[in-house]
Amino acid sequence: MIRCFVGLPLPPSYHDHLSALLSRLRPLVRARLSWTRPENWHLTLKFLGETEPDRVAAATAALAGVRFPGFTLQAGGGGFFPDGRRPRVLWVGLIQGGPESAALAQAVDQALTPPGFAPEERPFTAHLTLGRVKDDPGQDWSRVLNLLGSTAWPVAAMERLVFWESRLGPRGPAYAPLAEYPLSAVSGDRIQPSGENTKRNEAGEKSEA
Repeated sequence: MIRCFVGLPLPPSYHDHLSALLSRLRPLVRARLSWTRPENWHLTLKFLGETEPDRVAAATAALAGVRFPGFTLQAGGGGFFPDGRRPRVLWVGLIQGGPESAALAQAVDQALTPPGFAPEERPFTAHLTLGRVKDDPGQDWSRVLNLLGSTAWPVAAMERLVFWESRLGPRGPAYAPLAEYPLSAVSGDRIQPSGENTKRNEAGEKSEA
């Protein structure tokens, strides 16, 4: 079985900004969190979970049929899932690119339905996971939310869709691209991952993937 998901990679500028943000967030948090590793940060569009190899091959082929133009994304603000009273996931929202991300997630969902993957039942909410709350001993989250609201993020170009494998380990998941697809109005051709890109990152966060 292969644990896999579909998502959008974030540029190095976002990894750098996340590193700086985490250094400011950690002193404000008494709760125990599993923080996202900056080098693994991404926007999940669809999580497939444990999947048989033949179905992974079917998904790889189906995703090549997705036609979607590239777009720009900008993070901003933040919040919790399911809500601030029962925080389980701390996330950064989007002030640009949210509708496009939702539309792309729907296109991915539709492409994967014919091969037998169940369509999503819940509405898609574009977000970037910062961390998962493991224990919350009465944490006051107001300063965290204020910091997220005042943090400025760069505009980032979303130019490709990635089908990732996620291997869980003691240090978190390690991601390896199974296939990459350019975002353009006319092309859904698959990009074969390079040898360098297929090297697994052995230090990752446990997120949607």
